[in-house]
Amino acid sequence: MDSIRIHLVNEKQGHLAILRVWETAKPELHAGRRLVVTLQPETRKLAQNAHFHSLIHQIAAHVGGPLVDPDDAKRILISAFKIDTIKDVDLREEWERFGDYRMGRGLRGETVLLGTQSRDFTIKLATAFIEWLYAFGVEHGVKFKAWEDAHA
Repeated sequence: MDSIRIHLVNEKQGHLAILRVWETAKPELHAGRRLVVTLQPETRKLAQNAHFHSLIHQIAAHVGGPLVDPDDAKRILISAFKIDTIKDVDLREEWERFGDYRMGRGLRGETVLLGTQSRDFTIKLATAFIEWLYAFGVEHGVKFKAWEDAHA
């Protein structure tokens, strides 16, 4: 059985989704399989995810140094973004949900950043991160490629 992911935006859609989940689950449960149903608030949108990853890759390619690896750059840029915006009145509550950053020692002696992950960004935080990445990039001379996404 494939997993089901449904985005709900209104009550009617929610009701229809519950019926769909039940119709899908009924034969699985009858066959003795155990299932998990999860309902959670929407976090960042897939288009936002693709957008900020594109910006991070462009920044990494242009700036280099500690940002040369896009995966490292993502963590470094999220850290700077949080520091730059944590006192912003519009984002303070968003950041409070994450708690503080922590540093840890990995299993092979490496330093590991624990805490904020972009997958947990709210839509509001993801939007602010994209704006911040543009500002950071311009400040460092990045000439961004045009961003186009039909889903935005």
